[in-house]
Amino acid sequence: MKKKSIQIRKEAHTECTQCPIRKLALFQGVAPDRLEWTQKFRDQQFVVPPKVTLYREGSLTDYVYTLFDGWMVMYQTSREGKRQILRFALPGDFLGFQTDQRGMVSHSVSALSESIVCGFPRSRLEEMFKETPSLALRLASMGSRDMNLCQHHQAFRSRKDAYESIAFLLLELFHRTQIHMNHHYDPKTNSVTFPLTQEEIGDAVGLTNVHVNRILRQFHKLGLINCHHKRLHILDEEKLSDMSEFDKSMVSSNPLAYSLDQ
Repeated sequence: MKKKSIQIRKEAHTECTQCPIRKLALFQGVAPDRLEWTQKFRDQQFVVPPKVTLYREGSLTDYVYTLFDGWMVMYQTSREGKRQILRFALPGDFLGFQTDQRGMVSHSVSALSESIVCGFPRSRLEEMFKETPSLALRLASMGSRDMNLCQHHQAFRSRKDAYESIAFLLLELFHRTQIHMNHHYDPKTNSVTFPLTQEEIGDAVGLTNVHVNRILRQFHKLGLINCHHKRLHILDEEKLSDMSEFDKSMVSSNPLAYSLDQ
């Protein structure tokens, strides 16, 4: 069997002027008449098959990426080989920017579903920010939102019990999917696409597969959720929110409003 690998997208690359996720991405505030400016910085669109790694923790990368389509997971691996998921990436998220003093990325990223990423040469980042300094504010805003979620998961892991942690994660991803992939939301069933396995949920909240399975079955029994065929149905959002202290404002796609037209 031929090993799957990252490929340059065969279809015509989406023009920045026609990008359906621009309002979620780094170039959110770029004025329409300046979108051709953003095009000169993007090199390629790449297709990343499921379970294929985009880049590995501790490596030097030639690109930074905007996730254009699909689900990806950001994680670190312990010396013992145990994976700790940091967060799940959805369309519009900016990947690969965080590096150490040696220029090595601080985490790994792999695809959960077939994904498409837009690649921007790392060597041109300084030029990009010099030409439009306000992009740095947008990047800081996106980073602040993501850090807030990561800190919440980490800081409250010891305080929250397993039920609360999983309830929070499910609601976070449910609402982020509505924002980032609205076409994957079905208002009739109040459900979204949900490609995560129980192992991935466990690696995100620090629980075993058995424990995750038990909690999901209990949630289903209580009439809170229904999760099957890669879809998550939220049946009682109010109870889940009360249980987990979840606040929808934490996943806002636009925590700071501003214009990059300068």
